[in-house]
Amino acid sequence: MMIILSDHVRYAIVQHAEATYPNECVGLLIGRIDESRIAVEDIFPTPNRWTVETGLTPTDAEHSQRDRFYLDPRDYLRADRAARARHLDVVGCYHSHPDHPATPSPRDLTGAQGVGGGSQFVFLIQSVIDGRAAELTAWTLDESAARFVAEEIVVVC
Repeated sequence: MMIILSDHVRYAIVQHAEATYPNECVGLLIGRIDESRIAVEDIFPTPNRWTVETGLTPTDAEHSQRDRFYLDPRDYLRADRAARARHLDVVGCYHSHPDHPATPSPRDLTGAQGVGGGSQFVFLIQSVIDGRAAELTAWTLDESAARFVAEEIVVVC
């Protein structure tokens, strides 16, 4: 699955990730899906609402917004309404990894499995090193939702 981003979308993700550093940012991707690609036309930035109370496992108590995020379902509904008003869909989500590579963590996999969507929902990870955006990667879940599959990103003007 090819992931198409406009340079505007790419820049907006960078801005959001750098602005929230050293914490993780999170937002939703708005666009269109066809059989071979996901075209992201806009982002819907959301607050990182992670707290110890929103953690999924007992070990989450050891973490903070520096290495965890929580997307409130109400924010997802707001993004979905905004997308549908433009005849678009929520096609994925993005978040940052402050001072960490843009590779999914085991916690990212657990969260993605909860969201679902399979190969038709993209997860972008923006690495931010020392406050500056670095690598951006794209991932979908395999058909069994057991692991992430790396996807190609194409940025267009």
